[in-house]
Amino acid sequence: MHDVIIGTAGHIDHGKTTLIKALTGIDADRLVEEKRRGITIDIGFAHFELDGFRVGFIDVPGHERFVKNMLTGIGGIDLVMLVIAADESVMPQTVEHFQICRLLEIPGGLIVLTKKNNVDEELLELVGEEVRDLVAGSFLEDAPIIAVDSLSGQGIGDLSAALLKAVEGGQVKSRQEASLFRLPVDRVFTIRGFGTVVTGTPWRGRVDIDQTLQVYPGGEQVKVRGIEIFNQKSQAAAAGQRTALNLSGAETHDIQRGMLLAPPRTFQPSQMIDVELRLLEDAPTPLKHASPVRFHHGSGELLGRVYFPQGEKLAQGSRSIAQLRLDSPTVCCLGDRFVIRRYSPMVTIGGGVVLDPAPRKRKRHERADSHARLEALARTWREGQAECVLRAIEYYSETAGPEGIDLHGLASRTGLLSERIAALLSQSDDLEVVPQSPALAVSKSTLKGLAQQVETFLSGFHRRNPLAAGAQREEVKERFLRNASGTYFQHFLESLQMQGLICSKSDKVRLASHRVQLDESQQEIRRGILQLIGDGGLNPPSLDDLLARLAKPSDQVRDVFYYLLDAGELARITDGIVLTSQGLEEMIARLRQRFASGDAFSVADFKDLLGVSRKYAIPYLEYLDRQRITQRQGDRRVLKSA
Repeated sequence: MHDVIIGTAGHIDHGKTTLIKALTGIDADRLVEEKRRGITIDIGFAHFELDGFRVGFIDVPGHERFVKNMLTGIGGIDLVMLVIAADESVMPQTVEHFQICRLLEIPGGLIVLTKKNNVDEELLELVGEEVRDLVAGSFLEDAPIIAVDSLSGQGIGDLSAALLKAVEGGQVKSRQEASLFRLPVDRVFTIRGFGTVVTGTPWRGRVDIDQTLQVYPGGEQVKVRGIEIFNQKSQAAAAGQRTALNLSGAETHDIQRGMLLAPPRTFQPSQMIDVELRLLEDAPTPLKHASPVRFHHGSGELLGRVYFPQGEKLAQGSRSIAQLRLDSPTVCCLGDRFVIRRYSPMVTIGGGVVLDPAPRKRKRHERADSHARLEALARTWREGQAECVLRAIEYYSETAGPEGIDLHGLASRTGLLSERIAALLSQSDDLEVVPQSPALAVSKSTLKGLAQQVETFLSGFHRRNPLAAGAQREEVKERFLRNASGTYFQHFLESLQMQGLICSKSDKVRLASHRVQLDESQQEIRRGILQLIGDGGLNPPSLDDLLARLAKPSDQVRDVFYYLLDAGELARITDGIVLTSQGLEEMIARLRQRFASGDAFSVADFKDLLGVSRKYAIPYLEYLDRQRITQRQGDRRVLKSA
């Protein structure tokens, strides 16, 4: 059975609730105050089956004071019924509700003229013409107009037939199966014996019994104990189904209308959102830079301000890239629709689409380029190009800089499952995917710039240190990819090496073109150092001794000394003890001649064999342990096999 959610829209007392009751037999007014006053105050719900479709209705209040409540329920619908009383025609809330539906890009719907028995045919026809004028050029331009009388039932059969045609006609929007579950909470209450229950219309994804969810932005984790869809028990609920979840792990005061239920640790709430904003043609005034607004998204309302890139104002009927800075964090995803209303007096003035739900703060010189990229992204989104999500992923990856953005970060921004994102990444020619867990996306242009920076750094390093084998690997990482994983850094170095730019060996990184060549004076120092250390046997001189005994400038002696360490002609035992590579090999050979593999020996045995004091014996043994030539067992060592 296919599921569809239909919302009502229209002015107060135009018969929306009565119409739903005539269709479904359910009174959507559930509050005592609603029944006492005879008006809808909060959203209500009903459902019925229609030839293979399970149709859920969200009934919204029509009074101007309750537009906030109307916005709570209207965001997750597939179709809208614009309800207009034939004896009053188009009224202020008719217009505002219709504008809200346009801003939210509801994909389709139909128009219902109620109370047809209160007017004659001529007036009914005139009202129909006024409605056509209202919806001209909109998503309802070609929608059917059905006249009904809900009390007598006249026209209800025609309306049911029109609804069936609408849901069969492909107007219902795609729910993106490869998406993370998101349910904006619109009601929270307690049922004795069951505990906390929340209701809402899932926007995307699926949830199952016993699944763990998280409350955003609160942070509490809850477990789904029970599920009802359209008031029937179920093992699972999916997008487009009117859903109630029985939760454990949270009390009713922990969850409020406007919060979101989604899988744990998948979304990062943010107080900044980059959007494309459209101001309505009949907005009272242009929208000024830094104006306070009421931001309506999902089932929530937040206060915030609108900032334009150049500090300009937005004229009525115009679009612009803007940044919303909210008073408290919320969760949005790429492509989410929203509505803004004036702070005071409260009236709907515009809305738009989310482009980047968690932008980073930009430096002044970055803003112009970012603005241009966002405009291009918004244009792609408006045109409905198939690659719009991929273009957004490329934008997020590029703005993340050299350290990139992993699959979790991309899932948080797009609302897509990691598997879907990975498939999209494979289609991009502009991104490098680092094979770590989770996979990381980095802009190739960013990596190219980073490679140039590393090349410049190494070139300067070689000029300053001509005898050094290369810069320390950790220094390069700290300078250019401080917060990157070791896997990513290694991938980056291997990429540069494959391009023939660098050579990375052991703990050193150098330009591939760099070669160390000693001049005659340096060769003389080299021979002097090797001779003095070699003559010292297993009691070698320190660097300070070498500086004192070689009649050469100290800085030149140090340079050649460290060159010999890098080149492997000297082996560093400790900071103060250095052997020639030949002397080290001879020490190991004597040890293997004296002891067989697996033999244990003491420190005293080692001292006697080599004729060295404890000052040297302990450092030598610890070095051999590190090189896995020996293995310490208590106060003895065991010689390992060669």
